[in-house]
Amino acid sequence: MSCAGAVGADWTYEYADDFATGKAASDSYRHSTFWPRETVPLSEPYVYYIEISRNKGLAFVDFKGQLAELGYCFPLTAGQAPRVVKGALMLDVSFPSNAEISQQVPGRLEYRTSPDGMGWSPARTLSAGRQEVPMTSAGGICYVLFSGTRAVIDNLAASLNSTPVTIQVPRDFATIQAAIDAAGDGDVIEVSPGTYSGPGNRDIEFRGKAITVRSAAGPESTIIDCGGPAALAQGGHRGFYFHEEEGFDSLLRGFTIRSGRVFGSEVPPDSLAWTGSASHPVGGGIYCEFSSPTIDNCIVQDCGAEVGGGIGVVGAAPTIKDCVVEECVAGGFGPAESGGRGGAIGLIHNSNVIITNCILRNNAGHYNSAGVGLYFLQSTASVAGCVISGNGDIAGVRGGGAFCAGSAGDVTFRNCIFSQNRADAGAGIYAEGQRGQVRVINCTIADNRLQGSASGGAGIQSTGADIIVTNSILWANTGTALSISGSVSSEPVTYCDVQGGYPGRGNINLDPQFASSDDYHLKSKYGRYNAVYERWVTDSVQSPCIDAGDPLVSVGEEPPPNGNRVNMGAYGGTKQASMGLEHSIFNVDASRNYPGAFTSIQQAIDTAENGDTILVWPGTYDEPLLFKGKAVTVRSAADAAVLTASDYAVSFLFGESQQAVLANFVVTGCGISAILCEGASPTLKNLTIVGNAYGITSRYGGDPNITNCILWDNGDRGEGNLYGCRARYSNIRGGTVDTTLGNMQRDPLFANPDRWDYHLKSQAGRFVPQPGAWSPTGTWVVDGVTSPCIDAGDPRDGCQGEYMPNGGRINLGAYGGTPSASKSKGG
Repeated sequence: MSCAGAVGADWTYEYADDFATGKAASDSYRHSTFWPRETVPLSEPYVYYIEISRNKGLAFVDFKGQLAELGYCFPLTAGQAPRVVKGALMLDVSFPSNAEISQQVPGRLEYRTSPDGMGWSPARTLSAGRQEVPMTSAGGICYVLFSGTRAVIDNLAASLNSTPVTIQVPRDFATIQAAIDAAGDGDVIEVSPGTYSGPGNRDIEFRGKAITVRSAAGPESTIIDCGGPAALAQGGHRGFYFHEEEGFDSLLRGFTIRSGRVFGSEVPPDSLAWTGSASHPVGGGIYCEFSSPTIDNCIVQDCGAEVGGGIGVVGAAPTIKDCVVEECVAGGFGPAESGGRGGAIGLIHNSNVIITNCILRNNAGHYNSAGVGLYFLQSTASVAGCVISGNGDIAGVRGGGAFCAGSAGDVTFRNCIFSQNRADAGAGIYAEGQRGQVRVINCTIADNRLQGSASGGAGIQSTGADIIVTNSILWANTGTALSISGSVSSEPVTYCDVQGGYPGRGNINLDPQFASSDDYHLKSKYGRYNAVYERWVTDSVQSPCIDAGDPLVSVGEEPPPNGNRVNMGAYGGTKQASMGLEHSIFNVDASRNYPGAFTSIQQAIDTAENGDTILVWPGTYDEPLLFKGKAVTVRSAADAAVLTASDYAVSFLFGESQQAVLANFVVTGCGISAILCEGASPTLKNLTIVGNAYGITSRYGGDPNITNCILWDNGDRGEGNLYGCRARYSNIRGGTVDTTLGNMQRDPLFANPDRWDYHLKSQAGRFVPQPGAWSPTGTWVVDGVTSPCIDAGDPRDGCQGEYMPNGGRINLGAYGGTPSASKSKGG
């Protein structure tokens, strides 16, 4: 869901959910898959409704360490004009340890908050009990994202409020500074449209007050004119100077700051103590010195200074969002005519900035400058959802789009576009430093150009920095796309599309199929967002970067169909991500008890597309199955279904890969072989294959991936189990069993094979399904012996679907990893 508009004066907001009505899926703006409680666990993070002590809650389940997510955007309904809001989110947190949720590995629940859904706070851990999550925002919108596993939340209640507007300019005061001087914490100063110049309307200071200064009609209509070159005799003027420890609730919104100039070139080095002064040649439009205001929806235009031609930051932690910084200049304002640093935004002296949804374009640097778009020295920054384009200088620049340096730096670029920037080194991004960290995540770095005879990385050049580049696209840059030397990581680039190629997991070298030369959305047959017309369109081709990012990274806000895998590039994980194949879930139920289900598995396979899942509910299915080359998952939905046929129960004849999955079935009574693989390599997992003429037959180059299976009593002597293939972590009767692959050859101790009950005997508990239609209740009994197949599966596979005690390791056979799995004697 999309988040509602922000809020305004004299406003309160309340929201509550006890998770009894199922509204969390529609009310949350972002969430992992909501999954039925009693079915086989998903191979991805998910959430489900759980009942504990007659109260409903919402449970989180991870997948291989990737946490399940639930995110809210408050308010859910449309509000009024944006302003500072504060409040809290209360919730009950528990970490139950019972048959359904294991705390053998302790569960955890974390939360992060954001004022805009882009720049997030660090993750904070929640403990059991009634917990409070503080929420604050300068824009009237509060985002909260929970991430967890083996945790349950309940009785969620949000409360927000804002304070009233008090002062108007010029009705109440003639100048903006006079209005600020008269204001107190919590007040709002609203400025009418017009051009404001002269004393009191430039070099404006907030005086350390927690106030909102906003325009009534937006930045295009409300202009702060600083005087430009004409102010040289006075040493120059800027728009705003924050230097009295202002915090996030000192909010500047909706102004154009134009023609600011701060002359001089001497900037104290980071090694010396900094003495605060408006005379420092930092921040031609806005200067933040040891302060942390929020700067929102402003245009900084035609401004200049030695550091931060548009916005300069020293030892400060401002939030800059939804701003445009354009045609600003770093350097050339002193007698030395120095190179300058940060034409648009410059950070020095251990600053820590959040920059979201900003456009930094057509900025410049003097000769031998650094970071024409962004300059970070010994500073931390989170830059998200920004467009950094058309920045450069005449010659000698390092980092046309961004420059990152210093041993104490920690810079993250996420969902950013670096395009058409120019430099002698690192036209997109330049990074250097012995211990400085730079993270480039889901960015598009394209059409950047090295100047003159320069060589190196046109997209990214990194020397000695701790750099990681993932889920990104580097394409159409003149020169080498990527040059990294002295990296701390042995694999600095993963799941990226790099022109010319680059070693690393998931990397490709394929045309990303951008929408156009200046639109970096990815073409899609299933849906691409057209920002010009603000609507979704379709293309005749599909970008290879769609559904190609790191499979362990959340898809975030990608609209369905999204393939449950994040896209590469700047729009990956966002609401404007191009659509992938729709991955549907089909149900099959021979007993006709499940509404809307197929009665035939083959009908479901014929309907399914690559990536779909087919859940087969308990029953006996007497039909030969063909996967027909499809990369689909066919698995039992709960207690294992039974497959049988006169010849082959399941055949893979069309070159199927490991993306074709058959799991959690009993296969029995087949006249030729339970499973046939001809030139195919599917995944066969948690199968009990018993009483067939043969078990699994593979030929003509087939190489199935067989794990966690039981192959028993197949063939004349019960030893006809595997032909032309091998298994791992399986129990195989007869022949030579390779124990180095985790295999065994021991009586599986089935409950009652004469009645097709292949549950495993257990002294800790064995599930006995009710006669007739399957029910999740069933009964649990104990046996005098325990099967050796319990806790014998691949230790890398999760067992979170098995009730406790489950030993922390998946069982072999058709019931392994499901709520019907036999329990472990040892815990």
